[in-house]
Amino acid sequence: MSAQINVAGLVTDQDGFPLPGATVLEQGTNNGTTTDFDGNFKITVKNESSNIEVSYIGYVSTLINVGTGTNIKVVLKEDIAELNEVVVVGYGSVKKSDLTGSVASVKMDKLPVRATNSIDGLLQGQVAGVQVLSPSDDPGAGSVIRIRGGSSLRGGNDPLVVVDGFPIGTAGDLKQISPQDIASMEVLKDASASAIYGSRGANGVILITTKKGSKNKTEVSFSQQNTFSSFTSDLNLWRDPALMAELSNEARVNGGFVPVYIGAKDANGVYYPSVQELNNGSWPYNTAWDDIVFRDPVSNNTNLAIRSQTEKTQFSLSTTYYTNEGVYKGDDYEKLNFNLNVTHKIWDDKATVGTNVIYSKGKRNNNGDLAYWRNPIFPVYDDAGDYFLVGNNDFSHPVALTNHRKNKNKFKDFIGSAFIDVQLLSTLNLRTQLNHKFGNSIGDYYNPKVFTEDGTFNNGSGGINNWESNETVSETFLTFNKEFNEKHVFSAMGGFSYQYYTSRTSELKAFNFLNESLGNGNLAAGNPDQQAVSNSLVETTMYSYLGRLNYTFDDKYLATFTMRSDGSSKFGENNKWAMFPSGALGWKIHKEKFISDLNVFNELKIRGSYGISGNQGISPYLINSRYGQDQYYVNGRWQTTIGPGYVVGQDAQSGKKTWGGIPNPDLKWETTSQLNIGGDFAFFDRKLKVTLDYYDKYTTDLLRERLLSPSSSYDRMWVNDGEIQNKGAELTLDGIIARKDNWGLSGSLILAKNKNKVVSLGDEVSSGLNTDALSGMKYEFSGSVVEAFRSVPNILAVGQPINVFYGYQVDGIVQTRAEGLAAGLIGDAAQPGEFKYLDLNEDGVIDGDDRTIIGDPNPDFQASLNLQAHYNRFDLSLFFNGSFGQDVFNTQSFNEPSSRPLRWTQDNLTNNYPSLREGRNVLMSDWFIEEGSFVRLQNFSLGYKLEDMKNVGFKSGRLFVNGTNLFTITDFKGYDPEVGSNGIYWGGYPKLRNWTIGLELTF
Repeated sequence: MSAQINVAGLVTDQDGFPLPGATVLEQGTNNGTTTDFDGNFKITVKNESSNIEVSYIGYVSTLINVGTGTNIKVVLKEDIAELNEVVVVGYGSVKKSDLTGSVASVKMDKLPVRATNSIDGLLQGQVAGVQVLSPSDDPGAGSVIRIRGGSSLRGGNDPLVVVDGFPIGTAGDLKQISPQDIASMEVLKDASASAIYGSRGANGVILITTKKGSKNKTEVSFSQQNTFSSFTSDLNLWRDPALMAELSNEARVNGGFVPVYIGAKDANGVYYPSVQELNNGSWPYNTAWDDIVFRDPVSNNTNLAIRSQTEKTQFSLSTTYYTNEGVYKGDDYEKLNFNLNVTHKIWDDKATVGTNVIYSKGKRNNNGDLAYWRNPIFPVYDDAGDYFLVGNNDFSHPVALTNHRKNKNKFKDFIGSAFIDVQLLSTLNLRTQLNHKFGNSIGDYYNPKVFTEDGTFNNGSGGINNWESNETVSETFLTFNKEFNEKHVFSAMGGFSYQYYTSRTSELKAFNFLNESLGNGNLAAGNPDQQAVSNSLVETTMYSYLGRLNYTFDDKYLATFTMRSDGSSKFGENNKWAMFPSGALGWKIHKEKFISDLNVFNELKIRGSYGISGNQGISPYLINSRYGQDQYYVNGRWQTTIGPGYVVGQDAQSGKKTWGGIPNPDLKWETTSQLNIGGDFAFFDRKLKVTLDYYDKYTTDLLRERLLSPSSSYDRMWVNDGEIQNKGAELTLDGIIARKDNWGLSGSLILAKNKNKVVSLGDEVSSGLNTDALSGMKYEFSGSVVEAFRSVPNILAVGQPINVFYGYQVDGIVQTRAEGLAAGLIGDAAQPGEFKYLDLNEDGVIDGDDRTIIGDPNPDFQASLNLQAHYNRFDLSLFFNGSFGQDVFNTQSFNEPSSRPLRWTQDNLTNNYPSLREGRNVLMSDWFIEEGSFVRLQNFSLGYKLEDMKNVGFKSGRLFVNGTNLFTITDFKGYDPEVGSNGIYWGGYPKLRNWTIGLELTF
């Protein structure tokens, strides 16, 4: 018997660059090791006949016989173009080189570490055409994700998320999935890629593959992250009470009102000091309410996982504990996740059974929206030690609300799937999977008799609300794969899907509490005559048939054809079913001799696709007559009416309630067709890779509400009416900038441009469209009224981008009354210091006919730059994110302490700011429109690898520090220009800058 041999070696790439972390495994055993940072390894094998297998992600594995050598150099070849890399697509996978659709793959092991608790943060800036907006820093808050723009007005625009084959819901708030459990994400962008999901894929699809065990080894990993947050800028608050009081008095006098700060009590009995008292310091209070309301929050993320794989079985078990403090004191979020993934081979390895279980539970104590802007002259407590309240109807005392108001929520989520995958023949595979998702939340709230508006006017109010949902998805499909004559590769897939969804809600409310010591813990303490009970039940079903054909000839010419037929219970009998086909072609031109002889391209592939997908993202039962209830006040009491129809909203301009509920049995699918033309290129031994796409999306039969004639007794009805277009281009550049023995630099640049347009809003009369007096443009208002302007900023206008701003144009500030009158202004609006609105139709009057489009909240293009560098054991990454060309409607342009002192006065004849005048009727105008372009250092990460640490108890590790939202370059005057898709900035507080210290260990 031969003696054991100690083998040492070095693993490098073709350029001689060492590969740290490469796996070295004695073939047929569990005996293995990994290379250190310099690519060196040591391993003891059985004898001279032993073989070692050396592997590294992105490189072709190599098998070497050790022989008698004890010092081996292993050179790994790069896996050309990652062409053999398997990319997950709907209901299957395909080699990256054989993709015909627009699919972007994000591998977590190639992504710099980011301190994030959601897939939103992982995706941001990684995929061209994917827009991730994070307008809120609230604990547990989700993001808005759009793939190639919004395609619907009311049918939903969120992409579908599929986890390990289970379509679990829409992106934006997937709190059940821990980023540490994700192995890869694929984004299906064009219709050829997403049409296999039919109606659920109309807005794109994000496929998530979770981590599995590594073959022939057991691995335990641990990570700990602690995040420390603070505002990115100072709060724009009144720090000088005397100046605040002076300007307040000036505004009231100019508006014809009695000034407040005169050293006297107001009608509520509250004393307001004079400006002189504030100036000379005789008034003792200057409360920094932001210090009382806000904190520098600290968050924690702990993950522990164990993963293993043998010849028959693999399993992965992980748990994540996450806590997130909000910036408001007492505003907290806590979550615990478990993820178990097990697969096992049976029947002589001809079948695999498996299960994936995700369980998540958490709780939230809501204590946001506190009045950090409260008047600084008010103290926290009065002389008696009680809360200082500004009259009997003071409902904004932040300390009182924090201590006495209750608003809590608990949630549980369960996602489970089980499957069996059987290789029936060498060419035929059967897979069936059963999925179930359960969600539950319970909300508790209580508003006390004092300090809260609802509690005060109802002598205490409280309640409990419950929500529960269940979703079952069953899918079975066959896959046939066959190669003929070494040139023809054929693959076919066909299957069936069934989805059932149900949700129930209930709420118990009580008012007029005799005793509020238990709050909503004893709803029976409320007046039984005023108790309110409500509940709802929703059920939907969908049946689907799906199929796909893939054909490759000579590994050069590619074709993909997809079909899905969906039947939804949301639509009428004659429109339940719809067909969603797609087709795509690809050509690997670099394999043609006339191209390969050029020795320029490592890859040159062009591809084109066209497909149709649907959207059913509306409430169910719109095809049925609906009943509802409403309350009206008469004869000194509230009356309730029940009958046909129900309140669906309020008119944006008049505030009048609008009624719906009339059925439309002809309601049908919203349909989006998409053309995509793209190319994949690689140069310089794949050191430079380019992906380019052009797309044109056209949505017809928009699901929306149409205005009805008064004779119908209803205001609105759901119909299929209108058309929207999105078209754009995407460019991704990936390159290795430099690579030497102990250092390297690489980067990726992403550019994406999307231009949307409202093509049609249906018939002018039946849709209740307005007509612009200047251009004849047809439009309707979109969104809610901004109270300061008593108007809606956004409109949907035919021929214009979605949600453009509509209002008046301003040509500076009126300097003399004669100038104001000459401009068509009348009354107080014509006096000096007022906005000089333009009389666009030149009729001598400023009225609604002078309105026009004043801005566009949609960006011209978006860009991101990722830079990654390493030196010895150090690694560094920088991620810059930018959006350019969008306009922002700043509702706070003249409502901040930094802007109000700049007002027009007789001593400051500015043409930039109006005078201070309380009671001014401010019109929606372009004066409030600001350039919203920005470039942000979104993420910074610096890490240090701990290698060959077995002597201290673990194999490897990494220490790192990570920063997000480090700085923003912008001309926008508010806290942050990144707002919602409607482009309206409401103020709030600055974004949080986050610093994370982390440790990752592998045992």
